[in-house]
Amino acid sequence: MAEFEAERRMAATADRVFEVVADLDRVDEWVPDGIRVRPTPDGEIAASLDGRGSMVPGLVRVRSEQLRLEWGSRDSPDYAGWLQVMHADDGHCSVLLHLSFLGDQPEAHAGAAARALRTRLDDSLARLERLVTP
Repeated sequence: MAEFEAERRMAATADRVFEVVADLDRVDEWVPDGIRVRPTPDGEIAASLDGRGSMVPGLVRVRSEQLRLEWGSRDSPDYAGWLQVMHADDGHCSVLLHLSFLGDQPEAHAGAAARALRTRLDDSLARLERLVTP
């Protein structure tokens, strides 16, 4: 099992950031390069990572009252993640992005895949920040 987190303070309100995060049609705008995500008509998501094949069905839950987005693999408990937006002072917020790998994925082992994942987490938060700040 491996867990990864990245956090970033942003010069935008928590509500503004969550508005972007919760819009599943915009997920591709802030997830890292190489990951493709698309909402499905039944409210789920499908995602793929470049070089790993076809779209994988996933579940997503938007928890507006908690400013939280949760997701995972629909067919396996081996992967899950969440993004939490937290209020901060005077027009700022903090965003925490968390991923859990419970299976035998390359990211679950120390090495290049884990280092690349950490970079992707930071990249994802930077992309989100660019979307929500003037």
